[in-house]
Amino acid sequence: MTGKRMRNLSYVIVFACGILATFFIYSCSNDDYYTDETEAGTNGIAKTRAFSSRMMNGEYTLIDSIASSDEFWEFEMSSELLAEKFKTYTSTLNEEEYEYLIENMNDDDYMAEVIKKADMNDVLQKVDKARENLFNQTGFLRLSEEEKMQLFMSFAESRLQTKISPLKTRKEGGDISECQKQKEADITKAKGKFDDSVADCTSVPAVAQLCYMNAAAKYNFEVRLAEKTYQQCIGN
Repeated sequence: MTGKRMRNLSYVIVFACGILATFFIYSCSNDDYYTDETEAGTNGIAKTRAFSSRMMNGEYTLIDSIASSDEFWEFEMSSELLAEKFKTYTSTLNEEEYEYLIENMNDDDYMAEVIKKADMNDVLQKVDKARENLFNQTGFLRLSEEEKMQLFMSFAESRLQTKISPLKTRKEGGDISECQKQKEADITKAKGKFDDSVADCTSVPAVAQLCYMNAAAKYNFEVRLAEKTYQQCIGN
């Protein structure tokens, strides 16, 4: 009976050790899984678990919170719609008419006429509403001027990456990557300034619309200038 009890006790010990070993292996692999999941974010988009970790470590900033909000996205989409609508209108102008527009972008009466001709009223109202929501439903107003520009520039940089077309080459086969880089830098800077200008416009509707138009005109001009500089660069 003693030998039988000893054998039974040995079986129990072996079984218990097996359970403990299995639990230990699972625990280690599970830790690896969570570590991999935390680090699996790509293109600057963090996983949910990574966001939680950053927030717990105090690294999830107010800028991050605003940048990931629906209100900020809607503001950006409305400002892009404004820029595109303005671009569509300017494409109907000849060079002389376009130069006249740029020279008179600060003339309220003239720009009010442009709003009518370009049928911009609905777009401007969307910008106004999106701007109001950004201010009222996020911590945007708590940002410093430097932080606001950082927010807009970060969005402009990431947005541009989705629109980059393959680089062309000179007819003689030379590399023009530096020309492309300068163009991208100029457009990114112009986009950041445009969004910042729109956000800084007054809350008075009639005045705000003229302010949005002025910002759109400056942005349009700077993008055209960046394209012109690029063409000159690759032509040299």
